[in-house]
Amino acid sequence: MTLFSEASLLSRQNLYKTYRHCDVQKLHIMDMVRDKVLSILRERSGISGVQVRAELLLQGIIVGRDRFYRMINQYRLTLNSRKKAWKKGRNKIKSAQNLIINHTFSRVFEVLFSDYTEIVTQEGKLQLLLIEDLVSRYITAYKISKTCTAAPVAEAIKDSLVLKSSLKLRYKTIFHTDKGSEFVNKLVKAMANENQLIISNTGKHHCFENAFMERLNGTLKYSLGLRVIFPTKADAIAAIEAAINRYNYAHKHSSLGKRTPYSVLMSYTGKKSRKPQVFMPSCPLPGQGARTYSKALVVKIKKIGLDKKNIP
Repeated sequence: MTLFSEASLLSRQNLYKTYRHCDVQKLHIMDMVRDKVLSILRERSGISGVQVRAELLLQGIIVGRDRFYRMINQYRLTLNSRKKAWKKGRNKIKSAQNLIINHTFSRVFEVLFSDYTEIVTQEGKLQLLLIEDLVSRYITAYKISKTCTAAPVAEAIKDSLVLKSSLKLRYKTIFHTDKGSEFVNKLVKAMANENQLIISNTGKHHCFENAFMERLNGTLKYSLGLRVIFPTKADAIAAIEAAINRYNYAHKHSSLGKRTPYSVLMSYTGKKSRKPQVFMPSCPLPGQGARTYSKALVVKIKKIGLDKKNIP
């Protein structure tokens, strides 16, 4: 799927949305809108896309601006359609470079990943924002909203930083996301400057550079029951909370030595910020795993001997 998404110039999420979870009803609606636009252009040839959309609104046909211009540009229905003009603002924030490719990390809160995923209910769709730690795989914060906006991202970052402060960890943290506008904006950039966060973004059309979040979304949906269509939003919110608690406190990872994310996170202390220590449990466990985030989507686990250090 990774090679197919690269060849199609689509992210993995858009690939599944287009070919696997395609909404046939929406396609029929857009075909109806396209036929209506063609009929308007036959009667009034040469009018602009703005005038066509205004005529649709007068006839009671409501279609979003982005979706309307995407259809106009796809079929080239008008001569003066503005191709992605709404995305080319003067003050658009530039995305950052990918700072984690082919680097090894062995400390918690050294790298945080974040992404949105969609939860479907019969009352409408919900957007679930997740922030996950790279080494411990612990979900440090999550927010539920109606749309993918920057405000839930800022709130989730604050909650994650509060948890980091409680662990007395003083080194800087890399915040890695894709290039969506909900992550690449002035609000997130300002919070990064105030709280010792280093922004890192994926490349264009490179969904595999945020592979841990894609894997987390798949685990929550396919293994922990968030893929179903919930009857109400309240049921979905309760299921989300239960699934995240189960993932953090009961879901064991083979890459973590059959431990839960919470146990790995709590094994660190902030007494030595550069050389974190690990508390020895009652039974012996394998060495703490360092993670190399490679470009080929191969996560290499190796022992770094934290369990052999002398505990004062």
